[in-house]
Amino acid sequence: MEVYTPDNISDLHLTPFSRSSPSSFHYLPTYLLVLGVITFLCHGLNWCVKDYQAFKALGRGGTPYNVYGWLSVTFLLKPFTLAERDTVWTGDYPDGAHKDIQGLPDRQGQRPDIRGIAPQRQFSQCPTQEMNKRVLSLFTSVVHKNPNILQQKVSSFEKHHLALFVHPSILANSSKVSEVVIASRGELGHIHGDTSLHLYLSPQDAKVVIEKRWAQRHRLARTQPWWLGGKKFICGIGDTFLLIYAPRDETELDILRTLIRASARFMTGVEDIVSP
Repeated sequence: MEVYTPDNISDLHLTPFSRSSPSSFHYLPTYLLVLGVITFLCHGLNWCVKDYQAFKALGRGGTPYNVYGWLSVTFLLKPFTLAERDTVWTGDYPDGAHKDIQGLPDRQGQRPDIRGIAPQRQFSQCPTQEMNKRVLSLFTSVVHKNPNILQQKVSSFEKHHLALFVHPSILANSSKVSEVVIASRGELGHIHGDTSLHLYLSPQDAKVVIEKRWAQRHRLARTQPWWLGGKKFICGIGDTFLLIYAPRDETELDILRTLIRASARFMTGVEDIVSP
C-alpha cells in the first residue's frame, strides 16, 4: 500500500470537491440584482407610458402638448403640488366671505372627476357645448357692463381659451393691486373646453365655495413647501386659484354669475362690479 508522506503529498490528484473553486452560488446575488433592475425598469416604463397617455387625454393647455410638457409637469411641477385629496381642504383660508357667497346653496350630488395638474380638467358631469357658449356669453357680458374694469382676451395660462383680465388701467397702478394680480398678470380666470373654469377668489370666498362643493383648488394653489423658503406663485398660481365645476343647468349658471362677480371684485379691488 502506498503511503503518503509530506514529500509526495503534492502529487495527489485533487478532486473537484477538494479544490478551492468558486461555486455558482457565489454569483446568485448578482443575478438577483440584475433581475431586480430589469423588473424595476419594466415597471417604470409601463408607468411612464400610462401616465403620458393620461396627460395627453387632458387635451391642450398651457404646457407643451408633447413628451416635454409631460416631463415638465411630472418631474418638475408635481413634487410641489397638493395631493388630490387636499384640493378640497380649506383649513388655511379665513372666515368672512361676502354675503352673496355665504348665501350660495350647496351643490347637489357628488363632486365631478377632476384630473391633471397642468392642464387640469373635468372628466364627468360635463354639460353640452351649448352651455360652454352660455358661459362665454357671461364673459362678454361682464366686460361690456364693466368696460373700465375688465377685459377679455386669450388666457396667458392656457393659451387656447378665452379669459377675463383686470383692465390695463388698473393693472398699471401696481401699488394699488394685490400681489396675486401681479403674479397672474391680471388674469382672473378662464374657461375650458369641458366648460369648467379656473377663477381666482378671495381666501374668504374660496373657503365657502369649496365647502359648498362648487369648486376645488388647483393642484398648485398652495403655500409652497418650506424647502422652497415659503415661495409662492409657482407658475403664477396663488393659493386661491380654484377649478370651478361646469354648470349643469340654468340654476348653476346663475351661481356662476355670482362667482364671476366675486372674482372680479377680489382681483380689481372694486366692490360695485355689475354682475354679468
